[in-house]
Amino acid sequence: MNTIPSPTPSLADRFLLTGRVAIVTGASGQLGTAISTGLAQLGASLALVDVDTEGANQLLRALPVEEGQRHRVFEADLTSKSAVRTLASQVEGSFGHVNILVNNAGIGVFTPSEERTEDEFRSVFEINLGGTFHCIDAFRELLSAHGGSVINIASVYGIVSPDPRVYGDSGRNSSEIYGATKAGVVQMSRYFAVHLAPRGIRVNSVSPGGVFANQAKSFVDAYESRTPMARMARADDIAGAVAYLASDASSYVTGHNLVVDGGFSAW
Repeated sequence: MNTIPSPTPSLADRFLLTGRVAIVTGASGQLGTAISTGLAQLGASLALVDVDTEGANQLLRALPVEEGQRHRVFEADLTSKSAVRTLASQVEGSFGHVNILVNNAGIGVFTPSEERTEDEFRSVFEINLGGTFHCIDAFRELLSAHGGSVINIASVYGIVSPDPRVYGDSGRNSSEIYGATKAGVVQMSRYFAVHLAPRGIRVNSVSPGGVFANQAKSFVDAYESRTPMARMARADDIAGAVAYLASDASSYVTGHNLVVDGGFSAW
């Protein structure tokens, strides 16, 4: 029996997030700000999650607000399972539903591995991997109620080792535990992509290359010389990738790690 297919939205319309609610953790940071701003520009309402509530409230005041949109700041310790479950209840009470979860919160340490302390090792693990897990676990029911997209922010250093020649004597060594946790984020994304697919939830990761943040010129020059596109990333380069994975334009994409590194990992 032939059926008449439903009209397909235009490609431009498939990028729109009007009426959707997005959670962004680590919202007030450099990437969090760009991601939150981009999602708001596409029509999403934002739940801005950060321990830095002052920074998050500054972002809140700067976000565009169109008819039907509203944004709110939430504070939560993402290393605590109970705190994240409380966060999920608060978000549900405020917005009623959730469509997008961006696990952006993360930290690194820059001391050499031979000087690694137990506290440094534990804190990077608990925030980068533990926080990602706790958020997926706490929000999966809300996401599955409406179909949803989870985007986990990993790193190019989750797929390649840092080149020590880039860092020189800058003191900004990229640590072994940071890379290990970001590799874990990529694998965790694949795991949940498989196991949450029956619930209508897509799960992907984004692996940024180095993002320009007024680093020392010697570091920037060395990094750019190591990158085929000869520049560091801008925060909005990463926001564009997140917006794609959050939208219906990527409706058949799950379990993917989208590398946004200007070709850094290609050679």
